[in-house]
Amino acid sequence: MGQRYRIGELAQRTGVSKRTIDYYTQLGLLHAERSESNYRYYSDKSVERLKLIELFKREKLTLEEIRDRLALLERQDTSDVPAKIHEVHNQIRHLEDNLLELKELLGRLDGRQRTILANQLSVPCISLYQTLAMILGI
Repeated sequence: MGQRYRIGELAQRTGVSKRTIDYYTQLGLLHAERSESNYRYYSDKSVERLKLIELFKREKLTLEEIRDRLALLERQDTSDVPAKIHEVHNQIRHLEDNLLELKELLGRLDGRQRTILANQLSVPCISLYQTLAMILGI
């Protein structure tokens, strides 16, 4: 069945205040089981769910957006996870190949050519170019 936590234990384990946990429970973001003595008990799943809520908050999502994301995760069929992992792995390998090719191409440019290139890029691409130049030592 797994570990069960009272609200204070959950707060201590996750670093989230009891008041916030109570609020999330009232909103339906977290679920608790009631004991015969009316104590709320949270499961290990609640610990993970609370960590996910806090991650979404750091991404500046509203509580409504967080509720929607959590609902989507609950509805999702996880049978396609291995296929998704393979897909992402292949995309990463493709990106690695492109980075190696780009490193070679960028390495051939002199300072003037790099300046001209930077002037032709959009703002997000300039940031990427500068990051790549730093990482690749160009």
